[in-house]
Amino acid sequence: MSNTYLLEVIKALLPAQRHEAAIFLSSPIFNTGNNAKDLEKLYQIILEAAPAFSEDALTKETVYTKVFPGHKIVSGRLEKLMADLNKLLRAFLLTKRYLLESNDLQQQLDWLAWLREQGLVDRSQQLMSKLENQKEADRKESLSEYRTAWLIAEEKHEWESIYNQAKGDLNIPTLMRRLDIFYQNYRVELANRYLLQQKAAHLPDLETVKLGAKQQVYEESILFKISQKVFELLKSGLPSEKEFQDLLGMLSKEEHALSFQALVQYYSYLRNTCTLLINGGHLEFTAVLHKIHKDNLGRGLLFLNGEISPHTYVSLVQIAIRVKDNLWAREFTEAHKKIVIGGDEDQFYYRFNLSHCFFSEGKFEEALDSLPDAPSNTHYHRTIRRLELKIYYEMRSDLATYKLFAFRKFVERTAPKTIAADLLLMDIEFFNVFHQLLQSPLKDKVRSAKLIERIQKKPLLSDRAWLLEKAKELG
Repeated sequence: MSNTYLLEVIKALLPAQRHEAAIFLSSPIFNTGNNAKDLEKLYQIILEAAPAFSEDALTKETVYTKVFPGHKIVSGRLEKLMADLNKLLRAFLLTKRYLLESNDLQQQLDWLAWLREQGLVDRSQQLMSKLENQKEADRKESLSEYRTAWLIAEEKHEWESIYNQAKGDLNIPTLMRRLDIFYQNYRVELANRYLLQQKAAHLPDLETVKLGAKQQVYEESILFKISQKVFELLKSGLPSEKEFQDLLGMLSKEEHALSFQALVQYYSYLRNTCTLLINGGHLEFTAVLHKIHKDNLGRGLLFLNGEISPHTYVSLVQIAIRVKDNLWAREFTEAHKKIVIGGDEDQFYYRFNLSHCFFSEGKFEEALDSLPDAPSNTHYHRTIRRLELKIYYEMRSDLATYKLFAFRKFVERTAPKTIAADLLLMDIEFFNVFHQLLQSPLKDKVRSAKLIERIQKKPLLSDRAWLLEKAKELG
């Protein structure tokens, strides 16, 4: 049983959920077949093997003998029981999920449909009015709010269709308008997500995306206006300073009309746009991004259920270090190390941040000792290898040249298949400038000036600020 779907599901349950599932199985409302008792017994036998769930305790022969004592083994009998148990556990988990407080709106819509289907006209109308008033009271824009408005309009249309008095519009114009607003906003949101992903991954162009929404949607939806602005900005390739400032200004002006969920999404786009500008040579935006990071952190826009994503945990420290806010970077690293989404059991992300903090403080030995290992197919691997090169450069180690050629060979051989062309170019340009740094004598003002000029002319370059700093030191 070790590799069965059923066992994977049970292993994924928390101890409290396993106990609740046992109560669910004991209910004659849900577990109704002739094999009800056998299903309960099978579940308890599996639970007795927790938490290890060893293969020896759960061989099919052992389990069969316990479930059907004194009976000969019949091919397929245990498998059928396991399939039935899996269905019941699925029903239990879907019920739990459906009854979550966060799913209250969907529950009310389903209840509204039930009232309509049972002909409880007055109760149905009362709940419909309540939902419409509730939506009107909270006019914050978001995709979920647009979806809700569409679903309410759809239910009202169904109700009026059943009790059609051959007059009125059956709520069809409102339903179509709300559907159009939700559709256009969702479509542009998906296009924006794809374009942002395309900046980091090797993906084909999304040729099917042609926006051109109806003017009515554009005029009614602030959410759509901002989403379309994001789309135009991402589609253009490297954004301009004006495009970024326009987006920042629009978001600041209209954020009062947006839901918390929408703000989280749009500030994410804003931060990524700022990063693109920095990578394109606009280093003055590093301080702007750090300011946005601290603002978003203080307002809770960077958290999900009280936790912070690994990427965010790393990014905030990287930017803080670039603007020399080393104390903030170290304090943030320590304060948030236990709430990284997915956990950080091997302390990879903590050590990653710590090594950068040590490096920024000039503690190069400590930075080297703190460097974590990362799988070669992740972008963290490339970042760690670049940091290692910078450490060896600062230490004036002969290993810098050897590490440079090894890393360059790795990137040129494997990266074209896995990362976007812009990111590959940024690393290649880093190698070129870094090699020139290694070959440059100190106290050479002419050489320093040439290197600075070359760096400033490169539109895409990894670790631009550090390379500029080292080029200036040559003179």
